[in-house]
Amino acid sequence: MMPHLLGLRALLIGSLIVVVTSASAVELTDAEVIKILTTEQPKDRAIRRGLEFIRSEQKPSGSVGDRTPTALTSMAVMAHLAAGTTPDDPEQGAWMQRSLRFVLSQQDANGYFGQSDGSRMYGHGITALMLAEALGMTHDEDIEERLRSGLERAIAVTINAARVKKSDQHRGGWRYQPNEGSSDLSLSGWQLMSLHATQQVGITVPEEVIKNAVDYAKRLTTEDGKVGYESRGQDHAALRGLALLSLMVGGQHEAPEIARVVGRIQGDPISWQGNWFFYRAYYDAVGMARAAPEQWEAYGQRLEKILVEHQNQDGSWNAPPGGNENDHGKVYTTSMAVLALSVNRHVLPAYQR
Repeated sequence: MMPHLLGLRALLIGSLIVVVTSASAVELTDAEVIKILTTEQPKDRAIRRGLEFIRSEQKPSGSVGDRTPTALTSMAVMAHLAAGTTPDDPEQGAWMQRSLRFVLSQQDANGYFGQSDGSRMYGHGITALMLAEALGMTHDEDIEERLRSGLERAIAVTINAARVKKSDQHRGGWRYQPNEGSSDLSLSGWQLMSLHATQQVGITVPEEVIKNAVDYAKRLTTEDGKVGYESRGQDHAALRGLALLSLMVGGQHEAPEIARVVGRIQGDPISWQGNWFFYRAYYDAVGMARAAPEQWEAYGQRLEKILVEHQNQDGSWNAPPGGNENDHGKVYTTSMAVLALSVNRHVLPAYQR
């Protein structure tokens, strides 16, 4: 059984443990325990409604979203996987299979996913991450074989791009095109997560590629917890959680930067305003949940409250006033919101401690 499929079992078992423990502590009746199990909590309702909106946006081809359909469809599938829905699900599995087949059809002869929709290495990294997360989640042998083949070819592109000769400043990272000599942390994060998830499903990834990517992220993180986009000393709030996640992927659990980045996140908590709100929500959730679970408990409640309060009636999310993410469409904002809300389900490789 794949490691991330074990995460789905842990989700179900964990839910029962919480209920049984609570029932024992306050001596709940059987009827009260059943009510707890069957009452939908605000976060779970928000996730369900968000996924319903995403599914309503699917086209006959299986694509979801307009501007960069390969990348957005991958995000939409990833949101479902994070919430615990698989391609074998009796109700939503057919929807997911259509979207998976669409995404797989967009890979070019070289293994690259960023060309057909213009999403470049951003879309390539997102799609490779989704394929790794979907692998092992279905009993459909045809889809499973295509997922593995597509992932192996995609990761080969990512590894080759990591080996492009670069200056010391950019070494270990990725940029918009596979052959570029520069790097940025935002784009590199998706590549690092896709490589990590690929390892988790048993496909070999050269250790030096992972190490160099983690070192790149660490070089952009200062001693006082600032995280840069391209240069050390910059302070990008949306990338702090990514820096935490990168250190955890690299096994640097005791790195002093962790406490300082966590402190900067807590001292400047997310609020419903500004640019890249959903990007920050996603990485704050993934990074904090893995690197600082105790601090995440309180911070996660704040993030959950903001997202639940600002969900639209149709289940989607808009960017906050003055924010810049509406240009990416509601499939993007809604998928990122669902991904952030689903972190505590620990289903996907990036979410597992």
